[in-house]
Amino acid sequence: MKIGLHTITYAGLFYEGPGLTLEEQIVKAADGGFEAVEVMAKRPVASPFEMDADRCARARALAGERGLTMDFVAGYIDLGRPHPVDRERELVWAQETFRMARDLGAKYVRVYAGGETIHDTAPVREQWDWCLEGVRALLPVARNLGVEMALEIHTGTAQTVDALADMLRQLDDGSVKVVLDPPLLAFRGEDVVESFRAISALAPIVHAHIGDFQRKPPLVKYSAVPGLAVQYVERLQSCPLGEGMVPLEDFMRVAHEHGFTGALAFEICTPFHVHHRKPTLADIEAGVAQAVRWLRERRAGVVGPP
Repeated sequence: MKIGLHTITYAGLFYEGPGLTLEEQIVKAADGGFEAVEVMAKRPVASPFEMDADRCARARALAGERGLTMDFVAGYIDLGRPHPVDRERELVWAQETFRMARDLGAKYVRVYAGGETIHDTAPVREQWDWCLEGVRALLPVARNLGVEMALEIHTGTAQTVDALADMLRQLDDGSVKVVLDPPLLAFRGEDVVESFRAISALAPIVHAHIGDFQRKPPLVKYSAVPGLAVQYVERLQSCPLGEGMVPLEDFMRVAHEHGFTGALAFEICTPFHVHHRKPTLADIEAGVAQAVRWLRERRAGVVGPP
């Protein structure tokens, strides 16, 4: 298994400072000791609209020169959007993402299994069916472009392991792969080992997103009623790998047992704070450096020295 960097980490979304392009992040990843790069398929990193064949070829060559693999592209494709014209646009966006992945030499494109979000303006039942319809429509597109889809349970209608399993069974297509996100499994209380085993029995798991989080004391919203009513809002805060609630070593062990050869892609992909101030680029750098050290040490313990 490789140690990878998800380029959303340096996209400028969760810290004070500029977002870095794919090319800038390739150099940073190589200098930081990573072995693989996951490509965020939107601005400011690598929008398919801006990544023509020539730029893809240059980025691919740069990664090769720096000793990095670039097998995985993170697509941002919402197949569950309620308006049919919007869903048609998503198919075009997906096609361009697949084309960019091919030109970059990537094998897989992440597609959210149940869409990117749950939309309030349509029944969840219908959104599930639209996502299935969209994935089926994209299967021949992916094949024609020489890439494969890797479904991820995320924040849409397929958020749990049993939902992803049902979607894989309904698709019934051996070319569909899976990317798992141990932090999301841990958030929902799903056992990462049993989840890996259950999904790998249905489809190959080719990639993983890595991060760690701690549960913090909840925020409390107070309401004046005849008495006092309170509403608790759970808080999660990202933290250094190994210091939180995500059983990452267990995940690495079961992945190794199942012959996982993809990337463990470290990502900083959610809002966080540093003592209640906005993070800086230096804070990102510190988190990334700790992640590389930790992943290398734990990998050596799981699979042995390289």
